[in-house]
Amino acid sequence: METNIRIVEPGIELILLTRCAKIKILAPSAKMIEKVCNQFASRNLAAVYCPQRQQILVLTPNFISQFMVKDDKEDWTVKVVDGGKNQKLQFSHSENDASLLAQLIERHVQIEIKRRLKMQTPDSPRIFQTPKPFDTVEDIDVYRRFEVSALPIQGIGVGISVDISTAFFSHWTVADVFRDDIPDHEQQRLQKDFESLSQRQRGQKGTLLYDLGNKQRKCYFDQFLQGITCATTGTLYVNGQTYNSLFEYYQHNQSHLKINPDDSVAMVSFPRMNQPRPVAAKLLRLRVRNESLPRLLKQVDKIAPKDRRRLISGFWQSLGSNPLERAELSVSQHFWCPEEKQIINLLPPTLQFSDGATLPAPQKRDYREFQEHYRQRLPLLHKVGCLDIPFLMDRIVHFAIPKKARQEMRGYLIRDITENLRQLTKVPITSEALLYDSLDDVFSKIKHHPNPGTVVFVFDEETPEAYYTVSRQLSNWRVKRITLRELTNQFGRLKSTGNHGGNPPLRAERGWKSFIEMITLDVLQQMDCILWDLKDEPAYDAHLAIDVGREGRYFALSLLIFHPSLRIWTVVKPKTDVKKETINGAILGEEIIELCNEVAQRKDFQPLRSLLVLRDGRECGGELEAIYTAKQKLRKRKFFTEEVTVDIVDFHKNIAKNPRLWAKIQRNRIEQAFEGKAVVLDNRKIVLPTTGAPTLRQGTADPVMLVGQNDGVDMVRVTKAVYASTHLNFSNPNVTQKLPLELKRTDDALTSRDSQEIRRIR
Repeated sequence: METNIRIVEPGIELILLTRCAKIKILAPSAKMIEKVCNQFASRNLAAVYCPQRQQILVLTPNFISQFMVKDDKEDWTVKVVDGGKNQKLQFSHSENDASLLAQLIERHVQIEIKRRLKMQTPDSPRIFQTPKPFDTVEDIDVYRRFEVSALPIQGIGVGISVDISTAFFSHWTVADVFRDDIPDHEQQRLQKDFESLSQRQRGQKGTLLYDLGNKQRKCYFDQFLQGITCATTGTLYVNGQTYNSLFEYYQHNQSHLKINPDDSVAMVSFPRMNQPRPVAAKLLRLRVRNESLPRLLKQVDKIAPKDRRRLISGFWQSLGSNPLERAELSVSQHFWCPEEKQIINLLPPTLQFSDGATLPAPQKRDYREFQEHYRQRLPLLHKVGCLDIPFLMDRIVHFAIPKKARQEMRGYLIRDITENLRQLTKVPITSEALLYDSLDDVFSKIKHHPNPGTVVFVFDEETPEAYYTVSRQLSNWRVKRITLRELTNQFGRLKSTGNHGGNPPLRAERGWKSFIEMITLDVLQQMDCILWDLKDEPAYDAHLAIDVGREGRYFALSLLIFHPSLRIWTVVKPKTDVKKETINGAILGEEIIELCNEVAQRKDFQPLRSLLVLRDGRECGGELEAIYTAKQKLRKRKFFTEEVTVDIVDFHKNIAKNPRLWAKIQRNRIEQAFEGKAVVLDNRKIVLPTTGAPTLRQGTADPVMLVGQNDGVDMVRVTKAVYASTHLNFSNPNVTQKLPLELKRTDDALTSRDSQEIRRIR
């Protein structure tokens, strides 16, 4: 196994001499510290804050001349002075030193990249974007991005990881979209593309790139000022200065941009700014989200391991001579390959199906054995049915379908899904069609039902507003969404050959069957059915997932219990502070206890001997203490046994440090990494590829990271538990699933709840 990491030499013997600096203020805030470190970076000096020493460590042995850092918006100024001494950091001295070394090296490398390659960093100081696109398709420019990080690896040293990502921007500018000197049909086309590609809805604004030539900034579209030019905006106040117009502002501060008096103007919002600001519309281009890309670009960001390795190698070469030369260090010329003692090899678990049927685990880590194991899941499920269905499960499935959909197509959809549900539940499921001309038509019909149930909703409008309206109006219903376009395409392929007197081609039949299968599996989960379970004793009696929604408005809890049978409960609750990732500790503790009390009401409940808590992202604030407090209360209430083990682990599904793994078979033969082949970074950190070679066909395996939060966590046990839960992949049994079931449920629940809200820019 090979990684995208290169080790800083001399490995574990790494030592750096730093100079201490002090901030002349009592208890500086995190924002002050960040601004001070950024000020050092602007002087080509890497700097990090050391909480233990309450000092800033700067990568230089020299005396630091004092300087001032201020923030006009928050109205503060701090003085930075020399700390009067040097501080030696040794990788082998402590975990704290190793972490500080990694942070310093990361910042130093980022400074060198900016200095040598002149790349832009519009989103993050560690994500570098090429100045020019490498491709343009259908008016969309495609850019390479290089994500650079450093991390300490126990027994090895500091590693620098470089990963590749892709960004998409409109070739046209906002000024082009709203030009009034082009034909009406062309103007309408551009504005329609702008609406579609930005995926805007009420209160949600497209993300833009504000290109200042030597700098790029992210902002959000507010409105185009029709008839207003840079010379006619009126008076502006910027950073304490007054300007008669936007044109005058650019003349004084950005003359290289060549802004003309008659250039058009748009209002945009910048992060952490309360009010929209006017800017020249020709400097704005739209950031295109992946889900909005045209078909020709859908796979561009799926980079195979061989190509990813080649691009990363090319990036290192473009840096020229040793990028750590000024720090008197060097970087290995080779990618780091973990030794066998640092690798945990896992197998998929044996699965328990209905009627006592089992699907044995593969006997060895063999490509074909893994594939065969996955291929057998659906046929076995169809043979014996779901392992468990709720006794009070609703036996009617409603189908909301536009009237303009072909009658034959409607019939096929309802018939095939209903028959699949009957086969898999072994109970008499019936269907009810709700044909509609408008969404209001559906709501008026469906609200007459006394008991909210499950509805398969075919959307005619593929707009965020439609999703929002349905989610809001049917908040008590369980909704499976399908678009009319997707349904029409699938059915069209099925019937295309039949219309000429023959049977549908085998590929079209398989496509339709798979389409119906995936819908059916989602509906089964909406109905709280359990498709299969783990046969062997799980590593923990239960898993608790804690997750925060993308907009920060809600958090979710999912409790997965294995004894005496598999059950999962999911709740979504509002957060008190939407601006922070952290969840209020008191509220989190109360909701955990309330969820556990609900579970304990079941007649077959058994007190838990062990619990794995997975926090999606980074545990912060008072969450850790809240979990411990909830543990003590639940132990007194007999939800836990007296000797209960509660392990708390951060689950990073999008790893900030971006480690990637692939298999190096020969010198020039690079293949996909094998799933379940975890790499131990230290006693508390493990990188786990939950997807990989047997079923991953595109891109490169994107691992997750597990980070133990409390003392004494057996991370091997944790890794086995997480990997086993990913095989409760009820939504698509034929392939691997990145998330364990409990986190997939919180993810799905938060996505659904977020769609009921009007998104706003924070």
